[in-house]
Amino acid sequence: MDQRTRTEKIFERVQSLKLVKLSELSSEFGVSMPTIRKDIDELQKEGRVERVHGNVRLKTTQSDSTRRTFGSNVLPTSPEKALIGRKAASLIENGDSVILDCGATTTELAKNLLDRQNLRIVTNALNIAILLGAEPTNRVMLTGGIFKAETIAVSGEKASTFFEGMFVDKLFLAAGGVSMESGISYPDFIDIHVKRAMIDAAKTVYLLADSQKFGKREFATFGAMDRVDYLVTDEGLSDEFANWITGNGTNIIYA
Repeated sequence: MDQRTRTEKIFERVQSLKLVKLSELSSEFGVSMPTIRKDIDELQKEGRVERVHGNVRLKTTQSDSTRRTFGSNVLPTSPEKALIGRKAASLIENGDSVILDCGATTTELAKNLLDRQNLRIVTNALNIAILLGAEPTNRVMLTGGIFKAETIAVSGEKASTFFEGMFVDKLFLAAGGVSMESGISYPDFIDIHVKRAMIDAAKTVYLLADSQKFGKREFATFGAMDRVDYLVTDEGLSDEFANWITGNGTNIIYA
């Protein structure tokens, strides 16, 4: 794994856990402490994290937060996420009604919808709403809720009740992790009710998850793989997980 890829994955980990020990990152990524410190130094230079007594956390000073923009390039991405986003976008046609979940991969999807028209889009992601709302023929609906800076999105009870009485053609759902033991999982329980409401409001459910998400279990477990019609993922998905997914009745679309 090259340094740029590793530093982005480290940043994703810090985003998820808020505060991480350097020793844990060294063990998780199989590199020495000096290497981890070098990676963290790069992220510090970019103003994204800060080191505190052997730990690393998101940089949340006032000066940093005021410099942040909510454009399409804020969330950490990867070549796999970009491929998945492009493939998922090809499944959306002019005139579709869709729910777009928040996250890096769904943001990649949104970047590939700039030539679409007459879409009815419901999202909890501020950056996606701004990106797709620029097309005057699109109707973009943004949920209410509690703002979460790490995903540039809103969540919580207000966000989940927004979907009551709604029915759309397609949902493009993000995931924090997917495991055989717990199905889909997320970093925070506050997200679970929103994801469930999204699924209930959609005719067809697409889960967007790169192969690195499989075998990973986040804090709040959701299950719900039986509600997923299609998984859009990259070629790195293992045969073991592919067989488990198709065995549960979910079709796989490779980017």
